[in-house]
Amino acid sequence: MQQKDLARLERILGLLGSEHDGERASAAKAAAEFMKKHGFSWRDLIEGRALGVRAAAKVRKEIGVDYLEAAESRIRQLQAHNANLEKQVRRLKDKLDEIEDEILSSRSAQTHAGDARRDRRR
Repeated sequence: MQQKDLARLERILGLLGSEHDGERASAAKAAAEFMKKHGFSWRDLIEGRALGVRAAAKVRKEIGVDYLEAAESRIRQLQAHNANLEKQVRRLKDKLDEIEDEILSSRSAQTHAGDARRDRRR
């Protein structure tokens, strides 16, 4: 997008503050058509991508958004969450193993008790 395009968009957006409903509606429609014509989303414009790579980097720096740092931070959060989930799974597996052992012991004890009763009857 060139500077003259930005100047035009600035004028259009300035009309959004008009006291007249029709003028505001026309400005909103003109702004939407402008963005569609240039193939940009509002997010592209806000983040500076509509201006090119250098300008986008400048905008991100000015608004204090470092996407790489944010992504790396989110990765660290997800890794920590994943580690916690893995610990929970291990604990649950251990608990399940304990329960299975108790059930097997209980069945074994019942089988031995049944065998003892049969032996007494003979």
